Amino acid sequence: MKELKIIDIINTQNAILHEFGLQVYDRIKPLLQANENVLLSFEGLKNVTSGFSNASIGKLFCDFKNADQLIQLSGLEGHPLWQEKVNNAITLAKNPEIIRLQNNAISELLIS
Repeated sequence: MKELKIIDIINTQNAILHEFGLQVYDRIKPLLQANENVLLSFEGLKNVTSGFSNASIGKLFCDFKNADQLIQLSGLEGHPLWQEKVNNAITLAKNPEIIRLQNNAISELLIS
């Protein structure tokens, strides 16, 4: 199993930008393509945003149907908001219909 620390990939304690999420995605993608197991660590981070989570974890789960078998996450203990953001990214990746329903609900609010 290959262990990767997000902080080492993005070179900051703040996993807050979409761009940083894509850096993590680009680092892990070849490993998943080779069917390698990955332990992705959130240790050492101070901030994690939804944008980062969607661009990294969400995109991996969207593009690799077996991601849940190949990716293990660590360092989320004691950070319930980070865990929620990561779980939401995974849920949206696995259920793209949710995004359409949310967009429709927002459109209805704007029209009314």
